[in-house]
Amino acid sequence: MSKTLLIAEHSEVVRNGLVHIIGSFGLFDDIHEITTGSAIESSLIKLDPDVLIINPLLIQPRFPKWVKEFKSGGIGIAAVVYTLFDDELKELFDEVIQIGDTRLKIRNKIERLACHKPKPGKEEVESILSKREKDVVRLLAKGMTNKEISEHLFISTHTVITHRKNISRKLNIKSVAGLIVYAIINEIVSVDELHGGEAI
Repeated sequence: MSKTLLIAEHSEVVRNGLVHIIGSFGLFDDIHEITTGSAIESSLIKLDPDVLIINPLLIQPRFPKWVKEFKSGGIGIAAVVYTLFDDELKELFDEVIQIGDTRLKIRNKIERLACHKPKPGKEEVESILSKREKDVVRLLAKGMTNKEISEHLFISTHTVITHRKNISRKLNIKSVAGLIVYAIINEIVSVDELHGGEAI
């Protein structure tokens, strides 16, 4: 089964070093690089990577929330750290790659990430969310409000809110942005539908 790695790092020296070292392990069929935090979400949607290696500085100050949202999609995430960094924040990641790590230590960490539990497939999503819950997710992703969803599905606003609470509990995703990424990855909604819908 092919695996994809996405490396998000602004330093060319560090980024090229990671590509060279990790590429030599032969664990990934595709390795992609980005250099800015603004490109992360679109790259995750487009590339659907199995593993993300990221410099946390690229997504500060919002990275605790972002990391939780990314992980909810089943992606193994490692922080690449070469400056002083809070130990509590490091614990948010599945692995932490230090600038002083040996090749063997990096390989062990990457292998653990590559064996990270897979993102739920379409059939698994079917069993996680009910048909009505998927309808709600799709309409939320398209930018509809609770009231608009209730009118579209012919249910009460209270029922929509209840569905949203159940969806958040089941998926452990608390934000609309996180639901959009999840919905696209799991084919509940297409990118074309989002572009054709209301602005979010």
